[in-house]
Formats: sequence, C-alpha cells, structure tokens
Amino acid sequence: MIEKEKPLEKNNEELRGWIIEKTNEIELKINLLITNYFSPKERSEFIQIMMNSSVINMGGKYKILKNIRSFNDSIIGDLQKLNAIRNYFAHVSIQKPMSLTVSQNNISKKYDFPSRVRYMNSSGLMKERSIEDLVAEYCKLHDKITEYLNQ
Repeated sequence: MIEKEKPLEKNNEELRGWIIEKTNEIELKINLLITNYFSPKERSEFIQIMMNSSVINMGGKYKILKNIRSFNDSIIGDLQKLNAIRNYFAHVSIQKPMSLTVSQNNISKKYDFPSRVRYMNSSGLMKERSIEDLVAEYCKLHDKITEYLNQ
C-alpha cells in the first residue's frame, strides 16, 4: 500500500476514513483531559464507561469542557466546526469532480470543476463549499486543536 502524503490525494473512502480517524484521535485526547480533570479513583473504568461516546456524545463533552475554567472557549468553537465537517464526511455521499473537455478547431481544453457540497455548519446553517475547501479547513482546525490539546 502506498502512503499518500496529502488528504486530497486519497480517494473518497480513504478521505472519509482519514477524517473520522483523525477526529477520533481528538476525542480520545478530550476523554483523557476530562478524566485527568476529575481524577476518578477507577480511571480506566471511568474512561471505558463514562467517557464512552454512547454515554456522553461530543456535544456533552463540549459542555464539560466549557465548565473547566482553564480550557480555552475558542477551542470549543473550533471543535464544533471540526465535528460539523467530520459529520459531513461521515454521512454524505461524496461526488467526484466533473471534468469537461471542449474541442474547437482541433484544439482541446480540459476544464475541471471541483465538487461543490452542501453541508450544515456548526451553527446549523446550510452552506455550500468545495470538498477541497472543507478538507483544508478541517486540516487547519485539526492542527490547531491537536497543538492545544498536546500542551
């Protein structure tokens, strides 16, 4: 298997899986941060049971983070944006970009039209953007959040 350097070099399925996995990595860091804050006696059980996404979803975890005074509120907004993009890739069919070749007088010119997608942003509003823009925003948010959580 060839390792691809850039997210947009991945096919639709790889891109979907990559974004979901990267978001899961952030959720694990959030689980540890919350666990460390509360310092439960049974640490591994607290993580396995209480921090389980079936018990506390990401929205619930954001509410917990908002009540941890030392946690930066702007990061919560970034987490919500990141999760909205993740949800788009997890739940919506990604269409391939369209290519159109126009030939005139034995001269051909190829035009590529990037996929435009409609998705619901973190504020609940429908937006339209290219997949390339969404992936670029996701990567920027992921790097910023990961850097903050690793401090």
